[in-house]
Amino acid sequence: MNNDRLKELLGKYLDGAATEAEIREVDDWYRSFEGHTGLTEQLSAEERIALEQLLFLRISHGIAEASPAGKLVKGPFRYWWAAASIVVLMLAGGIYFANRQGARPDTAPAAITAQADRSGIKKIALPDGTLIWLNFDSKVRYTQADKRELWLEGEGYFEVAPQQGKAFLVHAGKLDVTVLGTSFNIDAYTPEASITVTVSGGKVSVGNEQATGIMLSANQQAIYHKEGNKIDTAVITAADFNAWREGQLVFRNLTFGNIAQRLERAYNVRIRFDTPAIANALLTARFDRNTALKDILKMLCDIYGFSYREAPGGNEYLVYEDQPKR
Repeated sequence: MNNDRLKELLGKYLDGAATEAEIREVDDWYRSFEGHTGLTEQLSAEERIALEQLLFLRISHGIAEASPAGKLVKGPFRYWWAAASIVVLMLAGGIYFANRQGARPDTAPAAITAQADRSGIKKIALPDGTLIWLNFDSKVRYTQADKRELWLEGEGYFEVAPQQGKAFLVHAGKLDVTVLGTSFNIDAYTPEASITVTVSGGKVSVGNEQATGIMLSANQQAIYHKEGNKIDTAVITAADFNAWREGQLVFRNLTFGNIAQRLERAYNVRIRFDTPAIANALLTARFDRNTALKDILKMLCDIYGFSYREAPGGNEYLVYEDQPKR
C-alpha cells in the first residue's frame, strides 16, 4: 500500500465510508507494518495523529468485542492486538521524527491544560480573547489552534469572545455547549450524574448526539441528567451560580449533601452525615469564601438543629442530629 492509498483509506474510515474490503486492506497493512514502518514518515503531523486515533478506536472496538475467554469474534477488529503494537511503534516513531526534523510548518498544535487546584480560583485567557475562570479542582484542555473548542472537567465560568461565523464549543462530560459570544457557567463536577449550564448573557445551545439541543438565554439554566439522557430547564438568578468567581459561596435550595460537596472542594476536607435525612435537608445560605469552615457548618446546622463534630486531625467532620432530652 502506498502513502496515497493509506491516506485515502484513512479518510474513508474516519468518515465512516470504508467498505469491508477496505477495512481488510488496512488489516493486511497492519500485519505487515513492521516491514514498512517508514510509510508513515510522509504523513503530516495531523495525519499521523488522526491515524493514531483510528488505531486506538479500532483497539477499543476490538476489546469490546472480546469474548469472556479472551478471544475476539470474527469481524474487522479481530487484529486489535496487532494495532496495539503499531500504536506503540507509531508513537515512538513520532518522537524520533520530531527530534530529527525539528519544527515543521505542518506540526499539529500541542494540547494545553490549564488547572486550578485546591488553593484557589484560576483565570486564563485563550488566544481568541475568551476568558475562563476555573473553580477549585477544575481544568480545561485546548489547543492554540483557531478551533475555539475545549474540554472541561469540574466547574468553569466563560466569557466567550464573539467571532463572526465561528462558534465556541465546550465539551463537559457527555454534554456539548455551543455559543457564538456570551457568558455562562458550567458545573461538571459530577458528570457521571448531572451537568449544569447557567447562562448569564447571550445565548447558548446545550445538547449531545442523543439529546436534542436546547437554546438558553440569560438567567436560564439546563441540567443534563446522564440517567435517562434528559435535559431539564429552569429560570434562575444566574448571579447566584457565578458568585464563586468573587469569592462567595451561594447555596440556594440545595441539599446539605450537595453543599457538603462544594465545601469539601473549597476547604479540602471530608464531610459525612449520620443519616440520609440530614444529607437531604434543603438549605439556602450565602457566605464569604474567607469564612471559617467551622462557622459555616455551625450556621447551617443551626437551621435544622443539627450538630457536628470534628474527627481527630481536623480534616473530617460528621453532621448528626442531637438526641432529644428525656
